[in-house]
Amino acid sequence: MNPPSRSVVRTVWSWVWPVAIGVLVAKAISTWVVGFAYVPSASMVPAIENPGRILLDHVATDVMPIYEGEVVVFHWPDDPSQIFVKRVIGLPGDTIFIQNGHVYRNGKVLKEPYLYGLVTEGTYGPYHVPANHYFMLGDNRNISDDSRMWVHKYVPRSYIIARADFQVTPLSKFHHITQ
Repeated sequence: MNPPSRSVVRTVWSWVWPVAIGVLVAKAISTWVVGFAYVPSASMVPAIENPGRILLDHVATDVMPIYEGEVVVFHWPDDPSQIFVKRVIGLPGDTIFIQNGHVYRNGKVLKEPYLYGLVTEGTYGPYHVPANHYFMLGDNRNISDDSRMWVHKYVPRSYIIARADFQVTPLSKFHHITQ
């Protein structure tokens, strides 16, 4: 059997290398710039309908400070191999207390228009958020597995992957996620 001619190898290579470069560029963009995540639970309803896919902005959390009320995607502190999406409620140095259907941040009732009348049942806290950590709650508080329930209550800054910007599927539920 004869080896392939040089022109055949060149032709194949001329098709393979642009595809390989394209795949690498697409992977880099989805890892470090924008990407998608699947949300399998109802813990963020009404901000994120269940089930759905969300568009992530990796750059936003890399170059800008994390702020109270932002919806972020992060490694779960109790098992970093799992990825969660929740709302930032407590910033480093804050004290969070939950009572009578309200969340208190540093002694003041937190205004949460994104909950659309949902209340937070039960009494929790106080939680004192350490430096470089964040306290997270789901919007659908009464079914959410969030900082109140975890062994490791706070999410380290280094665990935050991206900001959740848009729900993209199902298409009938496409919308900007309220921050």
